Amino acid sequence: MFLKEDQTTYNTYGLRFQEPTMLDQIATIRAIGCEHRKAEDNYYWDCRTRIDTETFIFQYTFSGCGELEINGTVYSLPENHAFIVAVPEDCHYYIPPSSEEWNFIFITLAGIEAQKCWEYINSQHGYVFEIPIESALIQRLITTYIRVVEGKITDAYRTSNKAYELLTYCYRHFENRSTPEITETPQAIKKAIDFIKENCAAVLNIEDIAEHVGLSKSYLNKKFKAYTSLSPISYLNKYRIEKSLYLLEHTQKTVKEIALEIGFSNPNYFCKVFRKATGISPGMFQKNKGLQDRFDFLVTEYYGTIELD
Repeated sequence: MFLKEDQTTYNTYGLRFQEPTMLDQIATIRAIGCEHRKAEDNYYWDCRTRIDTETFIFQYTFSGCGELEINGTVYSLPENHAFIVAVPEDCHYYIPPSSEEWNFIFITLAGIEAQKCWEYINSQHGYVFEIPIESALIQRLITTYIRVVEGKITDAYRTSNKAYELLTYCYRHFENRSTPEITETPQAIKKAIDFIKENCAAVLNIEDIAEHVGLSKSYLNKKFKAYTSLSPISYLNKYRIEKSLYLLEHTQKTVKEIALEIGFSNPNYFCKVFRKATGISPGMFQKNKGLQDRFDFLVTEYYGTIELD
């Protein structure tokens, strides 16, 4: 599944159905969208004057930067940061003078369970959070948006189901946070990520990574997955795929040369991993250069969300 980069991607969908259901009172999606806003757009939302009252907004920054002002406090919203607010509430969000653009995805929920979830998160963790794009929560949000774009959420019951599903992912994400503050990635995990990126061309295994950071294999695997939603080896393969996407698009190297450069000694195995992640072969991807220019991210079952550079 893909998020397109062209203008048709950046749409907002309001979900309204003629036959309301009791499930609407529990949890439902009122709107969802993916937007690309520039400084000259004068993008500004005041939650005190919005007409969609008794709703709850989750908005996540892909790139660029926005700001949220709530109860007199201003929060920056750079890449990989999200905010959660209720409507109406004494807050507004916008593109600050220091930012040229703001690319984000958002969802507006309503219902008793949405209210409970938002009140829990705000009371325990505040309004603004740093969340890796690889996290299950953000992946689920992206997938929900794609399902709406594809026309696969077509009635009130499916809409409520997807809303409740997303709330479940919210609880799982925030209940696993150790503190109300933005959780910094531990140095050992940062060190492991840097080691993986710097040595992706080598034939790495979990033992190599664990030895480099001075942790046991089991402890590294557990902590690494907690902060990235992937095992170290899955993260390595994901990074290799990201590099291969760039090389396939921007160089004249053969598939075999690229496979060796990113650490696959067996080109056939590289083709298998690539197809598993993207749904097409490296050769087909390379043949259709320019196709990937329409996409920001590739949402995969095995490696989470892959950014297309």
